[in-house]
Formats: sequence, C-alpha cells, structure tokens
Amino acid sequence: MTGFLLSCPAVARRLYAVDRRSVLVALGELLRSEVDLDQLLRRVVDLLALAMRADRATLFVVDSESGEIVSRAAHLPELPEIRLPIGQGIAGHVAARREPINIPHADRSPRWNREIDRRTGYRTRSILAVPVLGEAPPGGSERPLLGVIEVLNKQEGIFDEEDQQLLTALAGEVATALRETGLPGRVTGRAQERFNRIVGDSPAMRRIYDLVARAAATTATVLIRGESGTGKELLARAIHVNSQRAQGPFVKIDCTAIPEGLMEAELFGHEKGAFTGADRTVLGKAELAHGGTLFLDEIGDLKGSLQGKLLRLLQDREMERVGGRRTIQVDVRIVAATNRDLLEMTRAGTFRADLYYRLKVVELELPPLRERGPEDIRRLAEHFVEQFARRHRKPVTGLSREAMARLLSHSWPGNIRELEHCIESAVALCSGSLIEAAELPLPGAPAATTPGSADSGLFIPDGMPLQEVERLYIRRTLERAGGNRSEAARMLRIGRNTLLRKLQEMERE
Repeated sequence: MTGFLLSCPAVARRLYAVDRRSVLVALGELLRSEVDLDQLLRRVVDLLALAMRADRATLFVVDSESGEIVSRAAHLPELPEIRLPIGQGIAGHVAARREPINIPHADRSPRWNREIDRRTGYRTRSILAVPVLGEAPPGGSERPLLGVIEVLNKQEGIFDEEDQQLLTALAGEVATALRETGLPGRVTGRAQERFNRIVGDSPAMRRIYDLVARAAATTATVLIRGESGTGKELLARAIHVNSQRAQGPFVKIDCTAIPEGLMEAELFGHEKGAFTGADRTVLGKAELAHGGTLFLDEIGDLKGSLQGKLLRLLQDREMERVGGRRTIQVDVRIVAATNRDLLEMTRAGTFRADLYYRLKVVELELPPLRERGPEDIRRLAEHFVEQFARRHRKPVTGLSREAMARLLSHSWPGNIRELEHCIESAVALCSGSLIEAAELPLPGAPAATTPGSADSGLFIPDGMPLQEVERLYIRRTLERAGGNRSEAARMLRIGRNTLLRKLQEMERE
C-alpha cells in the first residue's frame, strides 16, 4: 500500500500535508481491532514508512531463544527474513546500545552491512533506526528490548532530528502492539494466536482461527454459536475487520437488550410521524451498517413478528422503515450470534426454519473455556492481569502458583467473561505484586475480607469510588450466578434490562 501511495506524488503531497503524528492515532486504532496479526504488522510498517516519508521500513523483533533480532514485518520482497545477532549491522547495533542511530550516508558508515544490499539488489542511501523498548519492571530496572524499527531512504533529503523524535514516538506505539498482542512469542513459534485481542493457542482455537479467516474472505452470512461469555462478539469483529468490508461500519444490535415494541424501529428505523414522539426520520441499524457488517447478537431472542422481516433483509437486502412505504436497498453483511439451540427452537416452532437456514450459511461454534485446556486459561489469566494492572495502576505482575492452580481447577460456567471479571476483581483488591488464591473471588475460595469483618466476601478498600463499588458488586453477583444475567438481575433485585444497560456502560468505560 505504502509503495503505491509514495509512487503517486499528488496523493503523497496531500498525505504529507496532514500532521504526521496522526499516524500515532492510526496505530492506536489498529490495536483496538481484531485484525489478523500478520496483517496488523504489515499495516504497521506501511504506516511507519508513510509517516517517515521513507522508501522502506522494517520491524525487527527479538527472538529470545536464538538471541537474534528477526525482520518480523518489512518492505523486503527479495528475502523471506533477515536475522542479525545483537550488535551486528545498524539494527543490531541499535539493539545492543538501545539508542537511536541516524546515518545520512550509509556507504560511509563502518556499521552498515553491505551484504544485505548485495543479496537484495537494493541501494541503501540513508538509515534511521530506533529501539522498541517495553515497560520497566517494578524496581526501576532496565526496560526490556522488544525490537528495532529501521527506515531507509527518505524520499526527499535526509532524516533529521524531528524524524528521529517522531520515529521514537512511533516506537512507543509499536511497543504497545508487541506487548498487547503477544507478538514476540510468535517469533519463536510458542504462540499460535492469529488475531489481535483474541487469546488462545489450543487446537480448538486454532480451528476457529482458520474458519474465521475463511469466513472473512467471503461475503457469506455467518452464524456464531457458543455459551455466554465465550467471545462471540470478538469473532464477529474479527470477521469484519479482516474482510473486504473492513473500511465500512460494524454495527451491533443486541436482540435481548431492546424491548419488543422498539425492536423493529431500532433495526429498520422509522419515518417522521410513524408514531407518537417520532418527530423526525431516524435510520435503523440495518441502514447504518450499509457497506459494512450488521452484527445481530443473541439472535435466538428475536421475536417471531420480526423474524420474517429479517428474512427479507437476508434474502433480498431490502427493507422498509417503520411508517414508510418506500423499499430501501441496503448493502450489508449479516453476522449473527446465539447461545441457544436454534435447531431445537425450529422444531419447537419458536424460531423460523427458513430464517435459521439463511443464517447458518457459515457456522462457527466457539468452545467453552473448560474445553480449551489449561494453557488457554493460563494465557488468558496472564493477559487479563497485565491489562487490569495497567488500567488500575496496580503493581501486580502475576499470580502465585496456588492462585493459578485455583484458576485451573475451576469449571468456568461463565467462560471468558467470568475469568475476566475474576481477574479484574483480584487485581483491584490485590495487596502485593502477586495475586494469591485467597484474593480470587471464586466459589469455595477463602474470601478476601477485612480483618474481623462478617460480610459476604466483597472487600471494599477505603476511598474506593461508589461507581467502582457498584462495578465490583455487579461482577461478583454475575460470578455467583455463573454468568446467567437473568439470575444475576434477580439477585440484585433490578430488571434484566437495567442490568444489561449497566453492563454496557461498564464495557464502554
């Protein structure tokens, strides 16, 4: 992509007129999507070259097993990869010294490795390289080396001090990518996760990754099945952001969260004057998803009166707004998810059989966490510890051996969502650097309470904001209910829709 853009002067001038630091924003957006990890890295080097007005960019990552740095993503069509011992060549020198280096004339530098140009036939004129450093561990010791970014041949002139500052800032974003996606582990083949933000290396998940990639390459309707809390929405987003519709909108509608009387207007929109209070025309979710993907979560809860209208949308890609007579064509892909047995519902007459078969053109079934094996539980737990330690600014670095054993022995009826809430609660309440078994809010585990207290096991530290107390209590109740939202709402003595609204607000925070 970058090579094409840089070869078009009119396009390039327009891009360069934009603040180059906006590339930091673009990188941040990439990290928040479920993009294929290899594709993510290709986009990263494209953005790096574009931001630096460079002809080529390379991201080297440390291979901890061999002690080398490896070109994990690069504009390098001539070679499959470059491996350098730390200390060798420009990138190896930056890795050894952990300091940037700017070489305006490569052929005058004794550190420049001419062998790579000889093998590729490429002529290197100027080089700018900076280290990619991780966060310093507790105690203030040296920041770990994650990799090196190297850019070659500035389009006009030579790289200057401003370029070095910008590339150093970009290296900080790349460090976040490497840390949050587990990409260093992929260099040595220890991890097989394929999509950003989706953690897991079990055979069951590898099969899912393969199916997601195949589904993303098509425009077919997809039905994702799985228990509550298994990550169905993450898969739906992964299908979208890795498809040809990635630049279009991803619009979600939760079929359980909207009252039946409002659901049709929410899905298809309404015309002005369609009902009392309809003082203007409002577009529905199907229309807002035009050119992108419409995700129907918990499709099994869609009422029979709307199933026929959804079938029309699926078959003909057309609809009418509530109160309208004009047929509207929409270009939208449908991805649906459910934790219910739709086939059994068709036999019982509560779900239309023709709609069911229209939905299951491509069908993915997510395994429950208990069937994914101990390594996936371990990796997810470590991932959540790091995530919530950063969010809550706590010096928590991991779990004790006893705490991890406790996690591995639990059956996880609430799946990944239950594990996530369990770890966040433990991180928030942890008094040291390691989470102990007693601090895990799991059934049968010792309660983390204040000395001498006689409460139900929910420890509330002094000074905790009321909003955070409510979050902890809702999540603890969900855990006690095994992830069943209706049961949790009953235990909290609030309506199910109220609980769903609070959970959605918590997810957005």
